[in-house]
Amino acid sequence: MRLSTSTNIFTVNRNGGPLTDTLECIRRCAEAGFRVMDIDFRFVRHPAFFLTRDDWEWQFEAIGNEANKLGIEFSQSHMPFYEPIHPADPYYTDPQLRAWFETMCERAYYASSALGVQWAVVHGFTAYDGNGAARSSKASKQETIAYYSPHLELAKRLGVGIAFENMCDIVGPAPQRRYTASYEELIDLVQSFHDEAVGICWDFGHAHRMKYDPAEALGQIGKLLKATHVSDNFGEADSHLLPFMGTVPWEDVMRALGDIRYEGDLTLEAYGATDRLPAPLKQDALRLAHDAGQYLLSLQPPRFRAKTAPRNRGRAGAAPIRLDPYASGTIKQHS
Repeated sequence: MRLSTSTNIFTVNRNGGPLTDTLECIRRCAEAGFRVMDIDFRFVRHPAFFLTRDDWEWQFEAIGNEANKLGIEFSQSHMPFYEPIHPADPYYTDPQLRAWFETMCERAYYASSALGVQWAVVHGFTAYDGNGAARSSKASKQETIAYYSPHLELAKRLGVGIAFENMCDIVGPAPQRRYTASYEELIDLVQSFHDEAVGICWDFGHAHRMKYDPAEALGQIGKLLKATHVSDNFGEADSHLLPFMGTVPWEDVMRALGDIRYEGDLTLEAYGATDRLPAPLKQDALRLAHDAGQYLLSLQPPRFRAKTAPRNRGRAGAAPIRLDPYASGTIKQHS
């Protein structure tokens, strides 16, 4: 296992300030000691995010070249996703907005491929009825497969796998369940594709909110586990804290990962530890994140601590990067 972090650990700023440029995120993370990263494409609703710009191909070429110079490998990415809260996301229901959003998804897959990403993390769909109540697991599964089948076709052509993330139910005054909050649903969904290019990203913060025992859940997931999101909380809110700042039983987590012989990365998704900090304090928080991640790795059973060799299969650092052919509308949606 290797330590990784998402670019979102430095992207979001205090009091809704402008996003930090992805190039700057990479430089700051490299300075803190990270050498493996997850590039987060979820910020496409922010007009300044590089993927939305006309020069987006030049932008991620610059990111790839900078990563190469700094010795950074991108092993996974996070795709843009529709918000699951009812009423439905206008980016999903408005035809014009949806067409634009799907173009952003296409760009994210192309950029992932060019940067050497192995697994693109996605969210399943929860099907809701007209009153905002979750429909059956079967209906959600059908909607998820219909939506992601053309995404998978494009991703596979580009040499990228898709990893479905476990969700967590919505609690509070208007509680709602979410599809794939159950790991049994998640396993069933992934196996229904009958494709080795589809796997699971296990979010430990979500799992902790669902009160799952790490050994039980990960024991069932086994070799389907391809990526991780590592964050902590106190079992109530999805706080995205650093490991050991909440109540996730990390010793049990690392033992369970060893038991299933997980060989992927431990990827911090701990932006909750930095997004409220004043800018002068964020670099120190990044160093603490790196130290916490290294300590987490030290909890591996001794027989699983062998150093993992770099696995970059992509073209990070290539100049110029060619995406031939790229045409908006590659993802053809099912009716």
